[in-house]
Amino acid sequence: MQDGKVSLPYKHFLGYMKGPDGIPAIVEEEAEIVRLIYRLFLYGKAPSAIAAMLTDESIPTPGGKIGWRPNAVIAILTNEKYSGNALLQKKYTVDFLSKKQKVNEGEVPQYFVRGSHPAIIEPEIFDLVQYEMKQRKDSGRWTSSVHPFSGKIFCGECGGVYGSKIWHTNDEYRRAVWQCNEKYRGRHCTTPHLTEEQIQAAFLAAFNIQLDGKAEILAAYDKLLRVLTDNTALDAEAATLKEECEVVMELTRKAVQENAASALDQDEYRQRYEGLVARYETASARLSEIETQRLERSAKRTNITRFLQSLVKYGDMVTEFDEELWYITADSVTVHEDGRLAVKFRDGSEVTISQEIWRAA
Repeated sequence: MQDGKVSLPYKHFLGYMKGPDGIPAIVEEEAEIVRLIYRLFLYGKAPSAIAAMLTDESIPTPGGKIGWRPNAVIAILTNEKYSGNALLQKKYTVDFLSKKQKVNEGEVPQYFVRGSHPAIIEPEIFDLVQYEMKQRKDSGRWTSSVHPFSGKIFCGECGGVYGSKIWHTNDEYRRAVWQCNEKYRGRHCTTPHLTEEQIQAAFLAAFNIQLDGKAEILAAYDKLLRVLTDNTALDAEAATLKEECEVVMELTRKAVQENAASALDQDEYRQRYEGLVARYETASARLSEIETQRLERSAKRTNITRFLQSLVKYGDMVTEFDEELWYITADSVTVHEDGRLAVKFRDGSEVTISQEIWRAA
């Protein structure tokens, strides 16, 4: 592990095989399944929905079986090895006779190897998925995203989520509309209902406004992307904190050994031990904060980059709704009582569309 050598359980690891030089080599047919899982997750689908889709399509699991579970999808989405990097010694053997293993919580060294093998998922996309995973968990909004608009349209009056409803189910006027779910729970929100075509029209109008000013947008983001790429200060602080953790762990180990070998005053020992533990926890907590900051910066940088790439790709005007464009660029739409629709993009920018524009659709 100190030499950075990576070994995978190839029989149960989707996307890789053992290469002739001992380094993991990509199995392209399996790698496409991994890329599909990451793409569907970034489109908004929950692990349970992805698992159901893979099962319906009779796509084999890493173990070669038909029938995916959400945990298997999550394991693929959170495994850093798909980004070409490897965190070694996540677990360690407690008892070599029973082969009992334990999650490594600092008891033994871990080794993070960058670029240890070919990547199936770009590191930036991997980081974006980790950030999105955290955001969904913190907000409690795990959506199956059966429809592209699921979990993306919000009521500006109560903050509720818009859902799809069928009106006139048994007559010729049957149609699907989107409206605030809270209206069915006793609230009397005055925000308007929307058809799918109207939401599409509002998004296209907002995106085309962005296209009109793309030269200024591209220039403005150039400096910001350079700032988001520079992690020099964070890396330096993290290195100092890791060194502090190692020093404190060694001091703690020596204190425990000394207490076991000789009769120390237990009050003094306990005070010394608890002081070391507090030191370690302070450094460890700050390390966790730094990792969160890195993840947020990486996610923001990737979202901005993908948004800018879309501006460049689609020229001067988009005339037809494109699901992929929606998934990549749209963060949410907020519906206001007066009919204004505020379209928020993944780069953080927002464009408000008046009701005269979307009602015409």
